[in-house]
Amino acid sequence: MLERILCAVFGHRYVVERVLNERARKVGCTRCGCKWAMHDPTRTFEPWDLEFEALYAPGGPLYEENRKTP
Repeated sequence: MLERILCAVFGHRYVVERVLNERARKVGCTRCGCKWAMHDPTRTFEPWDLEFEALYAPGGPLYEENRKTP
């Protein structure tokens, strides 16, 4: 709870957790633990949920074999 308040006041501490492809990545906050999907061309953040996980999981429709690691 305190971590969420700190992030609300001071901002998140973003780290790249997974590179999904050359245009998108999964990012997270090291302080509060929240996770998002980030899309570079549109500069958008969406909360990471089970739907994103299913899309980018091995065997999912958007999974890329040759993705780069952070």
